[in-house]
Order: sequence, then C-alpha cells, then structure tokens
Amino acid sequence: MTASRQVLKPTRVPVRTGYFLVCLLAGGGLIVMSFMRYSLAEFGWVTFAPLLAVLHERGSLGRHLAVLATLVVAFLAAVSKMATAEIPWAPVPMFAIPLALSYFLALSFASMAHRRLGARWGAYAFASMTVVLGWVQYTWTPGSSWGVLAHTQLDNLPLVQLAALTGVGGITFLVALGSGLTAAAWSRGLQAIRTDIWVFGVLVVSALFYGQVRLGAAAPGDSVLVGGVVSPVTHNEFRAAHTDLETLRPLDDELFARSARAADRGAQVVVWNEMATLVSVTGEGALAARGQAFAREREVMLLMAYGVVDSMDPFHDTNKYRIYLPDGTMADEYVKRHPVPGDPDTVGTSHARVVNYGGVNYVGAICYDFGFPEIARDNASDGGSVALVPSSDWRGIDPGHGRMARMNAVAVGLSMVRPVRAATSIATDPYGRILGSMRADRQGDGVMVVAVPGQRVSTVYATTGEMVPIGALLFCLLVVVRALRSRKNGDTTFTGASPS
Repeated sequence: MTASRQVLKPTRVPVRTGYFLVCLLAGGGLIVMSFMRYSLAEFGWVTFAPLLAVLHERGSLGRHLAVLATLVVAFLAAVSKMATAEIPWAPVPMFAIPLALSYFLALSFASMAHRRLGARWGAYAFASMTVVLGWVQYTWTPGSSWGVLAHTQLDNLPLVQLAALTGVGGITFLVALGSGLTAAAWSRGLQAIRTDIWVFGVLVVSALFYGQVRLGAAAPGDSVLVGGVVSPVTHNEFRAAHTDLETLRPLDDELFARSARAADRGAQVVVWNEMATLVSVTGEGALAARGQAFAREREVMLLMAYGVVDSMDPFHDTNKYRIYLPDGTMADEYVKRHPVPGDPDTVGTSHARVVNYGGVNYVGAICYDFGFPEIARDNASDGGSVALVPSSDWRGIDPGHGRMARMNAVAVGLSMVRPVRAATSIATDPYGRILGSMRADRQGDGVMVVAVPGQRVSTVYATTGEMVPIGALLFCLLVVVRALRSRKNGDTTFTGASPS
C-alpha cells in the first residue's frame, strides 16, 4: 500500500458582494465600538477579524483599497468621539489617519503571510506587526501610544499587570492575536489552528491569573500624603488668556487658596494640574517667588505647573513645572518633553530630576508625556518612586487618558498622582489600584489629598525594556524571508499548520 501526502487546499469563502460588504461593515463597526470612549472592551479581542478575513480570501488591489477606506472612515468615527465642546474636531484626522494606515499595514502583512505560508503564520504575523507598528508610533512619532490595541483593555486591571512583564507591547500582542486566530478559524476552519487556540487560551488565563495574584500584594513602603490641586482656570478662561494674560491674575489667588487647603488637610506634597495658570516672561518671577514663599510658610514640597508665554502673536509658550522644597530650594525645573502635536509649546529635552523629600523619591512628567512608555521608564531608571503628572484633559478623553498613564506607571512599578483640568484626577499605587479620584463634573473644591505608597515595585519591563517589540520585529523579518522563499519556489499550497 502506497502512502501519499495529502495537501489541503485553502477553503475559499464564496465571493459574494453581500458577504464582502458585511465583512467591511462589521470590521468598521467593531473599530468604532472598540476604540476611544463609549467602547466595549470585549470587542477589542476580535476587532480586526472581519477585515483580515476579507484579505485572507483574496489579496487584490481593489480589496486592499476597500479595506483601507473602511479603516479611514472607522478611525475618523472612533477618534471623533474625543471631540467635545472643549476641543474642536479639526485635530481628529491628524490622529485617525495615521492609525488607519498603521493597521492597514498590519492587516496587509498578515494576510500576505496567511495566503503564502498558512493560517498560523498569518495569525502571529498580525499580532507581531501590530506590536511593531505601535512601538514605532510611540517611540519615533509624536502620536504617543494612542490607538494601540492594549488600550482597548484599560479597565481590565488584572490584564494591565502584564505590562509589568512586557510593557504595552505584550498586552497588544495578546489582544491582536485574538483577531488573528478568529480570522484564521473563519477562513480555514478550527482544525487548522486548534493547537494555537489552546495556547492562546492558556496565555490569556495565565495573564489574568498572574494579574490577580499580583493585585493581592500590598504596596511596599510607608505612605505619604500628596495633594492634587486643580486650578480654577477652566478651558474657557485658558483660551481667553491667549489674548489677555492678566485675566488670570485674580484666579491665582484661588489657586494658592486651594493649595493651602491641601496643606491644611495634611498634604506633605502639593501638585498643581498642567498649566494651572499662564504668565508672561516678565511675570514668571513674581509667580515663582509666591510659590517659593508658599512652600516655606506651609512647609510642603510644591510642584507648581504653569505656562510662560513668550509670544502672544503668534501665541507660543513654555509648558513647565517647578518644584520648591520647604527650605525654598528649587529642586527641579522641567519642560514638557512631548507637547501635543499642534500645541505652540517649546519642546523639552531633559529628564525630570528625581527629588528626594521625606525619604521618598519623587519624579515627574506633564500630561501627554506619560502616554510615551519611554518617559515612565526614564522615571524609573532615574530612581523615582512616585510619579507626579500634572495634566489637562477634556471630557472626550476622560477617563481613558488617565488610564493610559496608569498602564505605563504599572509597567515600571511607580505610584502616580495625576491632577487634571476638566477630567478625572486620580492617584494610584504601583499596581494601578486607584487610591483616590476627583471628577471635574462633580461639586468640589478642586483638592484631592491621598495617601500614596512611597516605594517603587521592581518590574521586569523596567529592566528589559522593549524586548517584546524587538522579538515581534524579528518574527516579522522571518515571515518576509519565508514568504520570499515561497514565492521563489513557486509554492502556493499549504496545510494551514506551521511550515517545518
């Protein structure tokens, strides 16, 4: 009896216009329901499966253009959820279109691997390329980590703990793999990837179990009382000051009054929100002297975050903070390293200095900075234990932006205090547990005083850095090599299993 090797031909889904359109609509709808606010985290695990299935079936130019158009429209709709009364719609395309292009590259690459090498290769190629492109975005572009797949799971605190091992990249890989395997099962059947589905299940369960165990630990070190102070300067007053800075001077009195209330409630450290006020170059000295005197008189460490306007027409400023100790010493002056694209801010170039006060190592960043994992890693590697992150948000990104910062703080084991204008101020421990919060849309006095653990928790990611994206990049290069060899050899058949 002669044994023969049976080659399994790809199972083609019948080409029907209705099916094609349904896949595009489903893919676009899942993107809108998975990203930004009003999202459902569960959809994040299968968001890109319909669009992958479209390209798995046929890699024609027309199909690619249809998928690209779907991505552009879907991300414009998703990012538009960020635009509220405080912020116009105009910046939406600046974020949405690069995200659409990034995911288009990941989808195209993965589908090429699927068609040439098999279902398994395609699934892991999508997860790997998604990680690589997210890494490129938050490392070498001003886009921060907005839109990475990990951020569809910001409220899943047990899963967020995986960042302590892998950073944002590990969570992105796991979530993207869900879409890749779903599309592979859709296109080739469960039998082709049955082992991988088991592996995926084990990885997800293990990650969640690890997170639950980690969340059972107590935060190390003694606690310190930190007061987050939100300025009375709203977005309306902030915009009005672009034509007349002196309109903010009466509000400075209330800002210092709120700072005094924080000190009265026992705060040893007082932190203002981002650009709590604006001053001219000539007026900075008077504001700084007032902050220095406040720190002396109230015997607190004061982080005063403000903007210094060096030009009114065109408007240009320096977004910064100063830290004053109770003896009047200026312990640090930090300029925001990552201004939001389009903001008229000077770009800072120096790390925040670690300030030891009362036996605790404080370090900082300003708002958008903390969407870049490198900033949190710098804070940790420089010796910080508590990150002070003055911020300014709006309803359209609340509470997501704060949760993004929390994920990066968890990745490197930092406690974080994030007072924020027009959104939810939070204080978290090194595991991301929320110790205190203050909503901007509730009645209150703009003061939040919270006991925060003063010792950092060591993490693997803080030591190893971006090893997951590097590993994902190497896998993508392997896919390219195998695909080129396959094309050279004219091999267009595959079994659906990993090539040996």
